[in-house]
Amino acid sequence: MVDFNSEGLFTANKGQIIELVVLGRRDELINTMQLWRESKLGNTSREEGLKSQLRSVLFALFLELERPLSRTIKSNDFDALKLVCTGVEDVSDADLLKAFFDLNATLDVLGLIKIDKTKRFDNLEDINKSKGFD
Repeated sequence: MVDFNSEGLFTANKGQIIELVVLGRRDELINTMQLWRESKLGNTSREEGLKSQLRSVLFALFLELERPLSRTIKSNDFDALKLVCTGVEDVSDADLLKAFFDLNATLDVLGLIKIDKTKRFDNLEDINKSKGFD
């Protein structure tokens, strides 16, 4: 998480700070999902407790991303995601995974988790010829 007492924090703009908070919450969500999955595969008694913890972490990340999500995804998809993330009723494992993938897709669209930023060229000579460079 972000250390708000750090002197270096004041050199970052608010967008960078929010990005760090969101990425920290995403990391926490992935770690919690890993523990939940381990307990599920191992058929342990911790599964329900970890599922509750997973839903809490998912809720917190949804709160951070609620505005960008509402602008990025379709209205009916947003409503379904909101219900899974903020509802108190039990949800299926498939719905939890779908919620994670929807949040992850939005973070990718926003450029926060994009790691494939380099352009790929199939044939550099063809590209140069198409631009008039012989």
